Amino acid sequence: MAMAVGLAVFWPWFASGAEIHLRSRCDDCGPLVMLGDIAEIAAADARQAESLKQIELFPAPPPGRRRFVRLREIQDLLLLRGINLVGHRFSGSSQVEITAPSTPARQVTAKRKSVSPTRAERTRRRLREAIVQYLNNRVSDSRLWPVEVDPDRSQIELLSNGTRISVGGGSPGWIGDQQFEVVVDSPDGPVHLAISAKVTVPQAVVITTRSLARDAVILASDVRLATDVPIKEQVGAFQSIDQVVGQQVLSAIPAEKVLRQDHVRPPLLIRRGDVVTVYARSTGIRVRTNARAKENGSLGELINVESLLDRKTYLARVSGIHEVEVYARSMRTTPAKKGPGPICRNGPKYRKRDQVPFSGERKRQ
Repeated sequence: MAMAVGLAVFWPWFASGAEIHLRSRCDDCGPLVMLGDIAEIAAADARQAESLKQIELFPAPPPGRRRFVRLREIQDLLLLRGINLVGHRFSGSSQVEITAPSTPARQVTAKRKSVSPTRAERTRRRLREAIVQYLNNRVSDSRLWPVEVDPDRSQIELLSNGTRISVGGGSPGWIGDQQFEVVVDSPDGPVHLAISAKVTVPQAVVITTRSLARDAVILASDVRLATDVPIKEQVGAFQSIDQVVGQQVLSAIPAEKVLRQDHVRPPLLIRRGDVVTVYARSTGIRVRTNARAKENGSLGELINVESLLDRKTYLARVSGIHEVEVYARSMRTTPAKKGPGPICRNGPKYRKRDQVPFSGERKRQ
């Protein structure tokens, strides 16, 4: 009865699981080793067995070299791929020897033509777009991933002659140096290529949420951060909302437009022709007068102002709304030279200045 109860409880797990029988050797694997390359998989559901066979484990060793993988390592890799091992049964060898062939498994015998630089760059862009699409299918939110690829000349020739590119492989996390398996449909059949790429975190830039008129002051609700912006449009763009809130728009900007440094400026506190208050400051002294602004100015900028008294023009720094300031140089005073001083009767008989002897008769004269 206990056995019957146990079977009734755990039978759904065993019924939905698969039998994974590890081989002792694998000599014909591709650039990426899949579970179906190193194990024979049997399951009641054929689709489940095929899905398990297509699980990518790790890159194959270099041609002519070997790699030994233990059962525990394979189980850990399956757990990292999100596979629940409950119900699956492992059997066979406890260690698998993987040997990559010394020559590629498939070679294209058709005569290839040299690829022009323009076509090579178009091929690299096509490869990057395929990798970005593959990454977007693996994450919950769609991004425009910055991907750097540098295929060699033979790979560029194969990719340029192919009609369709499909991407697989990579490591979960998808950031950093990645190894992708690219399958190209060529006239001689599918060709498998191992492509190395460097994937970085998409950079967020500030874009507008609505159209902004000229001289409008940007509010926090007028902008947002976006990561799906092409790299060529990110040059000079703001990367923080705090950098643009309170700034003034130089010209009209449409919605969903990337905000760059040359689109905005600090808000104008003084406009040309305004009568402004000029503060002249010095140590312990503050003088106020009026002048007329000769040009526009924002906080902290130097502008030309014209005196209302004698129409002289001078530079002043904008310090507030309709306010500018200049700093007067403080005057330095020097102590006065000492004179000859009083003559004492008990002192010397002559003054040091003219070295003339002193006598009472001359004093009377």
